[in-house]
Amino acid sequence: MSFSLLPNELILLIITHIPPSGIEAFALINTKCHALSVPVLNAHLKRKHAAAAMYARFPHPNYPRNSSLGSEALIKKALLEEGMIPSLEYLHLNGDLHWLQAQTPEIAAEHIWERGRAASVEAVQKLVVDAERLGLTLPTGFATFIGTQDLIERLHLGGSTISLGELFKCTPEQDGGKGGHVVRFLCDQQGCGYWGLYMDTAGHSCVVCAEDWSDFRCGCCVVDRYTQLPAVHEAIAEADATLRFICVKTEWEEWMAGMYFDGWIWGTLWAGREVVGWEMEYVRHFEKQKDTVSGGHEEVVL
Repeated sequence: MSFSLLPNELILLIITHIPPSGIEAFALINTKCHALSVPVLNAHLKRKHAAAAMYARFPHPNYPRNSSLGSEALIKKALLEEGMIPSLEYLHLNGDLHWLQAQTPEIAAEHIWERGRAASVEAVQKLVVDAERLGLTLPTGFATFIGTQDLIERLHLGGSTISLGELFKCTPEQDGGKGGHVVRFLCDQQGCGYWGLYMDTAGHSCVVCAEDWSDFRCGCCVVDRYTQLPAVHEAIAEADATLRFICVKTEWEEWMAGMYFDGWIWGTLWAGREVVGWEMEYVRHFEKQKDTVSGGHEEVVL
């Protein structure tokens, strides 16, 4: 039967099962499929445009560095062939954090490290208000996650901790004069690595960390290493001009989901258990890397 003869309701149902990367091809089947695909297609093209903008603005590593555990490297070494990278399209990420499920008490107890503390209601509200005032768009789910201890406790961070920092403004040298801002949300356990959420007034965002992995300043504090008080723009301190950022992921939720899956599978492999269920579902969706982008960073293999 031709797609043109199918009822709209059925075509819309089909669309909900198409991965984002396939929606462009589906929209080309005929005018009816295109018309019904427009909302999903536009969202997909918007994400592609945003990702391209972030990769053009910042250097980026040649592999998806999800955490300091080396967990993805261990998964590849134990379960996959060379050149595979994770694809999370099957999760249909939409900001509701549905993938962030609690472990059984027995499994959760194996994670002995502190995971960090949820930000206070006041701190989250200040971030939301400041972002709105500055024309920045927080990723859907970010404010809920950073302010909810139960959600933070569901992660496997291997000693890294969730910690909301102050919002600060990038210098023109850091983001090409796009007027973006960065807020720290994750710290390495030794204090030698920090991850931040970058946002600009065009609605783009990405996860960044210091270009120099050993740089202790990456969003930890905006004033402790200044030789003089930092410049202030609209009540927001300007970042240390000597910092340089790299983009480690163009979507915050995708990066966090990778942290979640990689971390718990890391724990499963080290405990000598079989990778099954939702963990194996994640592994099944690794795919061949389509292209290699140069970043000069070497992967840590356990």
